[in-house]
Amino acid sequence: MKNARTLLWAVAALCVGAGLMFLYQRPWNFNPFSRKGEEVHSGPATEILVMRTKGGLLEVSRILATEQFDTKFVYSVLGFEVGETVPHIRVPAVYRYHIELAPEWRIIRTGSLFTVVTPPVKPSLPVAVDLAKIQKDVGGTWLLVPFNKSDDLNALERKVTPTLADKAGSPTYLQLQREEARKTVTEFVKKWLVTQTAWSTESGATITVFFADEPIGAFGPQAFPQLATGMEPAGAAR
Repeated sequence: MKNARTLLWAVAALCVGAGLMFLYQRPWNFNPFSRKGEEVHSGPATEILVMRTKGGLLEVSRILATEQFDTKFVYSVLGFEVGETVPHIRVPAVYRYHIELAPEWRIIRTGSLFTVVTPPVKPSLPVAVDLAKIQKDVGGTWLLVPFNKSDDLNALERKVTPTLADKAGSPTYLQLQREEARKTVTEFVKKWLVTQTAWSTESGATITVFFADEPIGAFGPQAFPQLATGMEPAGAAR
């Protein structure tokens, strides 16, 4: 009996030693639990609505930014505050901006100088996000976090799309992309002028682009020398 007990303890010690040796040699990928995901399937959409964009759009710029969203939920019991949770979401976003082609574009010409006033730049909504790189975390009162983490993160995530839309249309972001948009429109106008019979032979044309929502008067008379000479606009492009 004694020998059997000794042998049992020896086997147990050997197993424990082997386990410790395994952990020592491969500590970085040891995990007693595992999860294996299957292939993601997506069936036919239940609601599909295809619409045309009247007149078309000219995409003129993009802004790539990693945006972070934070909020705080305060929990109370019988009117007494018991703690709070602070969820965070961090996600890469792509802001796209466009100009509508249908509205009138004003063009004023003096010799080889063309001044173009286009419709204002608008954000293309909704703002695109890379869900594969989204990061989520919740801080706050340790007793509340395990029970409210999912609900609080979901509540914050529902605010991401409208918050991104507000940022896309904000003066800060519109101004941030404006000069890149101006370069795109300048390239577009140069190619368009070549197709116009009246201007196709004009070589070395200088093109100045303004957007309708810019305070053009702030640029001074030098921005529109055509108006100083009393010349009429060359025409309107549609």
